[in-house]
Amino acid sequence: MLYGEFIEGTGCKDNDFNYKVYKNLEELYMANDSITKEDVYKAGKKLVDNSKTQTEIEFEKQTQKEVNELREANESYKKEIEMYKGFIEYWPNEDHKEWKYQISWRRNIIIRNENAIKEYKYFFKFIK
Repeated sequence: MLYGEFIEGTGCKDNDFNYKVYKNLEELYMANDSITKEDVYKAGKKLVDNSKTQTEIEFEKQTQKEVNELREANESYKKEIEMYKGFIEYWPNEDHKEWKYQISWRRNIIIRNENAIKEYKYFFKFIK
């Protein structure tokens, strides 16, 4: 049984503690013909440590902070868009070119921010 098989079979993280668990279970597996790999995986799932490291925790906090800031900015931009739409509606005879540009500019930023949030969510699928 290889360490990579153990990681795949138990779903554990690759760290020093889990490697030690693997080595101990591997000794049992090699010494006893009646133990299967599935038995080792079942026992390993109960013994491995998949807790988050301090670095992972801090990274998640920082990323969540950035996502929240992007969401808050989007809400602010949406309010500004509504303000410019109100200007256009209130002054129907004015030249609306600048206000339409401001609306378009804010919509583009909202789209960019939403894409950044999607990227964060996609990335976190793989590190959890």
